Amino acid sequence: MTSGQLARGAMCLASAAILAAGLRASAQTPAPPAQIKYSSLGGATDAGVFLADAYGFFREYDMAVTPVVQSSIPSQVAEAATNAIEVSGIALAPGLFASVQRNINLRLVGDKQSLRPGFSSTRLIARPELVKASEAETMRGLKGKKIGGPGRTSVGFFLVAELFRKHGMSLDDFDYVEVQLPNQAAALAAKAIDGALSIDPFLSRAVQTNLGAVVSDLIEFVPEGGSIVPLVYSEQFAANRTMATNFMKAYMRGVRVYNDAIGKGKDRDKVIDIIAKAANVPVPVIRDGFPAGLDPNQRLNKTFLNSIQTFYVEQKLLERAADIDKMVDLSFSDAALRELGEYR
Repeated sequence: MTSGQLARGAMCLASAAILAAGLRASAQTPAPPAQIKYSSLGGATDAGVFLADAYGFFREYDMAVTPVVQSSIPSQVAEAATNAIEVSGIALAPGLFASVQRNINLRLVGDKQSLRPGFSSTRLIARPELVKASEAETMRGLKGKKIGGPGRTSVGFFLVAELFRKHGMSLDDFDYVEVQLPNQAAALAAKAIDGALSIDPFLSRAVQTNLGAVVSDLIEFVPEGGSIVPLVYSEQFAANRTMATNFMKAYMRGVRVYNDAIGKGKDRDKVIDIIAKAANVPVPVIRDGFPAGLDPNQRLNKTFLNSIQTFYVEQKLLERAADIDKMVDLSFSDAALRELGEYR
């Protein structure tokens, strides 16, 4: 064998070794996690996402979830409609129902915030001197008064209306005025409003500083599975069945960590610290406040959804009712439940 042949052979062996090393390195380097954006208006009710991330549940499914705080529900719907955001927690405003009528195929797949016994961070409060011995007496005293809250295009307006109806009054029997949540305590202190539909952390701050007292936790108007802020998938994300189902599994596990901590006391301090840090809220507000409901089985009540949109149609806030069956897709939570089982 000539020296040239020996050189060429050595070069071939070296190339083969380099190729083999490259293949081994490639096999050992995992694919980067799928990047998923999650949209909300911010706050502690994103606890399911925060905990799924902190406990590594998303990583188990090769996902990296980035929370994106939006300024309004219309901006959330627009971002989800263009598939710029994969997953959102969007309150039940008229625009969410109207999106279906505009052939925007968003999918309501689970619960980001709900109300149930022991878990209600959305309540009607009033100036303490107006709160009487019974709810009925207090409500009679609020007739004709000013109730501050988010705009009329919010599910909160529906809940306040239901409370007045319970006590034999109608929408004409109170003056519902829009007051931004951060301004409610000052408005109560100045007697610019008499009551407020408030949510945490603003609710807790108003009660803890004695500027407001709770009139009703409103849970009687929300049936089981009655989410007031559903979890929403974009059309493109919902079409990726494996990824969308895995997101639900991870999220459901995060929600269950939350329920174990708040409802049963398991790792309570650890969980509260995680939520407070992620939501940028002081620990005492979470620890001593009113906990939000997060459904551990991620169900949605279609009858409740329909009652809310019927209210919006009656108030001329929505032109016509949407097809709820087209909006709701429980196949993802069904798949998660088959693997994780019902929450106990």
